[in-house]
Amino acid sequence: MRTDDFSVLSYLLDVHYITIFLAVLFGMKLHAQQKARDMDLRFYWGTLACCLLLVVEDVLETCCAFRPELRFWRVLLSVAGYILRPTAGVSLLLVVCSPEKRSWKLWIPWGVSAAVNLTAFFSPLAFSFDEDYDFVRGPLGYVVFIVSFLYMLIILYTIWKRFYEGKSAERAVLIVCVIGCMGSSLVDASYGRVHLNEALMIACVFMYFYLRSHDNNLDPLTSLRSRLAFYEATGNPDRKISAVASIDMNGLKRLNDTKGHAEGDRALAEIGRCMRELSSRNIIPYRVGGDEFTILFMSQEEEEVQKILRVLKEKVIAAGYSVSAGYTMSTGEESLDDLLRESDRNMYQDKAAYYRQSGRDRRAPRG
Repeated sequence: MRTDDFSVLSYLLDVHYITIFLAVLFGMKLHAQQKARDMDLRFYWGTLACCLLLVVEDVLETCCAFRPELRFWRVLLSVAGYILRPTAGVSLLLVVCSPEKRSWKLWIPWGVSAAVNLTAFFSPLAFSFDEDYDFVRGPLGYVVFIVSFLYMLIILYTIWKRFYEGKSAERAVLIVCVIGCMGSSLVDASYGRVHLNEALMIACVFMYFYLRSHDNNLDPLTSLRSRLAFYEATGNPDRKISAVASIDMNGLKRLNDTKGHAEGDRALAEIGRCMRELSSRNIIPYRVGGDEFTILFMSQEEEEVQKILRVLKEKVIAAGYSVSAGYTMSTGEESLDDLLRESDRNMYQDKAAYYRQSGRDRRAPRG
């Protein structure tokens, strides 16, 4: 290797030092993580790998930039770099997406970008190198940056929609991280990727710790918010609770006694799924006990509350199970404990009616 190659290598390693340092530390953390969110850990590893590969690609491509005889390798490395950028964006998106939202369709923009940049091998459509071996961006040369920017916008939207229950300050940090990545993409498009990898790594690290904290407030069986999250949410004075609903599964004890606790857990998980399908920013379900659930309604009229509970019962019945439900509307003067007591009372009335209709005495040891 020539002296100027060593100078370039030394300069680039200096430029990418923060990325390498963060990647090593984060890789050590991921390697030590042995439980929960195993699928999500793969997406973190994917983002980390993309950042490190972008460092390698930048070092090698810059070295090739001083040797015209390595034109093919420079094109190859440049194409690889342009493919890795949106790949890192997809990985971050898959991290923040809930499992049910992950789809092959998320890869469509990535595929478009990859196809455009692969044309560099035979066409100047995306980019090329002129007779002086200088980089020339083609008419579709900004597609990769548009796609990367698009992924960041989707990530912002996903964070806003999915993590509305989070602490506002922490969520704001996450949003700033993504905006920082968007800014680095603009800088990358104009001046090169001096800060792109660092922004990606910092965003990835913050997302990891935010989501780990978020998961600590989730019930592991139903993926609903836990009892702890319920107390945190109800302790927020800014919450404008318009109604509280109490939900209780019918026949859980009987199901556990006859088919085993695994079947009972499956039933609770299905009920949790039904509740998640109906949840929104203003309709937030919690699992507060074994087969006990609570739904907080914000800014909802009584007619809408009744409709949600009716649809919930229909969904649970379609899944092969049954729940009893009761609710109470807030006038703004009652305490939360008063609302919970009233909704529990109404739920038990509904449960008593269920057992009368089914011809079973709930006082019998059958659940």
